[in-house]
Amino acid sequence: MNKIIPFILPVLYCLWGCGSQKVVATKYYVIEIPMDSVLERFNDTTPSDDKYCEISQVDVNPAYSSVQIANRNNSRAITYYSHHHWAIRPATSFTRLTLDYFKHTPLFRNVSDRFWRVRPDYILETTVYHLEVLQDDHSFSAHLNLEFQLKETESNKDIIKHRADRYMELENNDLNLFATAIGEIFYEELAYLSDKIMTELYESP
Repeated sequence: MNKIIPFILPVLYCLWGCGSQKVVATKYYVIEIPMDSVLERFNDTTPSDDKYCEISQVDVNPAYSSVQIANRNNSRAITYYSHHHWAIRPATSFTRLTLDYFKHTPLFRNVSDRFWRVRPDYILETTVYHLEVLQDDHSFSAHLNLEFQLKETESNKDIIKHRADRYMELENNDLNLFATAIGEIFYEELAYLSDKIMTELYESP
């Protein structure tokens, strides 16, 4: 019996130590855009009465497509935060935001992620190339690199393209600030895209 005790005690100490460690809770972040600002932008705009647009599922680079939030501290190396995740996968989140944005604008008679009985006049395709916290020494920035392509369904040709590679400096490595910055950038680029649509589809002679 005495020979067994020296082997049991280290095991018990180990189990006690593991059980006493503090469990770190995972935090989840959402991307949002200011819908009140969307309504204000188009308050005096006459809505289109005959154009339909389909919003395709946003295509996100596989390195950024999971719920894990990416951090890049040089041109090649990406790491992921262990206890900080997106609440919704970026592709789903960006698709919903795009759909909501254009539902609240007067640019098209109707928008949807899928039409059943109506052939849409246009299809909006979006690609996200980078979605990450960019770390440089002790500074942090939100990095969003994306491209919009509005295609005419009849000809399958791009009629409007808009690409943006944006950085927004953060006060510190706070992922609440990061999520907010990504939402602001995405909204600003949607606004720029909608201005181009308004100009090229409805105001050009």
